[in-house]
Amino acid sequence: MSFFTEVKLATIESFKGIFTSRKMLVMFLLGFSSGLPLLLTMSTLTLWYAEYNVSIKDIGLLSLVAFPYTFKFLWAPLMDRFTLPFLGRRRGWILAMQLCIIGSLIFVSLYNPQNHPLIIAGICVVICFFSASQDIAINAYQADILLEKERALGSAVSVLGYRTAMFTSGSVALFIAAVANWNVAYLSMSAFMIIGIAGVFLAPSTNPKQAHIPSSLQKAVLLPFKEFFSRLNIKYAILILFIIVIYKLGDALAFSLNSVFFLKGLNFSLIDIGVAYKTNALIFSILGSIIGGIIITRIGVYRGFLYFSIVMACANLMYMLLALVGKSYVLMGMSVAIEYFAGGLGTSAFIALLLSLCNQSFSATQFAIFSSIDSLGRVFIGPLAGITVAHYNWPTLFSLSFLIGVITTLIIYLAKKPLCKMGNLKIS
Repeated sequence: MSFFTEVKLATIESFKGIFTSRKMLVMFLLGFSSGLPLLLTMSTLTLWYAEYNVSIKDIGLLSLVAFPYTFKFLWAPLMDRFTLPFLGRRRGWILAMQLCIIGSLIFVSLYNPQNHPLIIAGICVVICFFSASQDIAINAYQADILLEKERALGSAVSVLGYRTAMFTSGSVALFIAAVANWNVAYLSMSAFMIIGIAGVFLAPSTNPKQAHIPSSLQKAVLLPFKEFFSRLNIKYAILILFIIVIYKLGDALAFSLNSVFFLKGLNFSLIDIGVAYKTNALIFSILGSIIGGIIITRIGVYRGFLYFSIVMACANLMYMLLALVGKSYVLMGMSVAIEYFAGGLGTSAFIALLLSLCNQSFSATQFAIFSSIDSLGRVFIGPLAGITVAHYNWPTLFSLSFLIGVITTLIIYLAKKPLCKMGNLKIS
């Protein structure tokens, strides 16, 4: 079977699974629920502020509202240890967080950045907290409910739902804002969370007898850390955590202000961004994820992790070219397609590595730890991006992102043995 035939069949199976399997439909709906709040507190939020002519430095600081994603491992053990009095151990937490997100989105729609910039930023911090908590519960549910043979398809379908939600909050929201206003756009997004709630009630319940519930909160907190740091030695463990932090750092630097880059740097309209940028981002990120998964099955997790790192770095050079050339619809479409395709490749390798690093006994908390550490880059890189553009220019920002990516690839290459040993990966 040819490579392109495999890609075609994998894509068809991912879509078929949504309609033929209850589990896969639930994976899609929960993936949608997980992805919807993200851009509402990132690129869509920065566009809202940019429309009110907030300074680029202040917009760069908005990335800090997402810091709860970085620290979600702190309360992940609570969600492992305790069960809410409805819908079971995982689904109860998912539903509770969904309702909190809906309430917060309704609340934020009552304000505007011109008169209440700090209030909106504060509410968005709360939204990120609820969203990060929802992610903890959804990841744990996926680990509990999916059989080993279902995980590959389940992950692909979940990513499909996640990316569809990002298109909704990143593109549909812009259309609504352009036709009506930003307040209506955010209010509308709260209604889309009902899709995720449907997923909770359709979701099969997990078997409580098979659940591994820590006998105490102390064990729920300490054992995941103890196991990881004692697997080889502390030096290697710290090195792996550092690689997780920097793997998408260059990509995060380029991505943190790209909506503002298109709107203010190149003078594209909201409709232009919604069609050419957001639609391309959805399509090519999904293609990248699917093709990345197929490539990894052929070459292995480590090599995919290494190769896709340099691919992501090089993809950022397309944005630098666009910044130098100026407003061009063709080059914009090509830049977004290449950037998000490369990002999809990198995401598939990154998730595969994180799953390999998790011990099944503590997978919920350990995955939360790893994904929290991963978010450090995109949360704290925003201020650097804003300062770079304010004091230099857009090409400098994208060339810096490329340089960071090259350095990251070099570190991954030098750390081959500890990476493979910690994740029980084949050394090839």
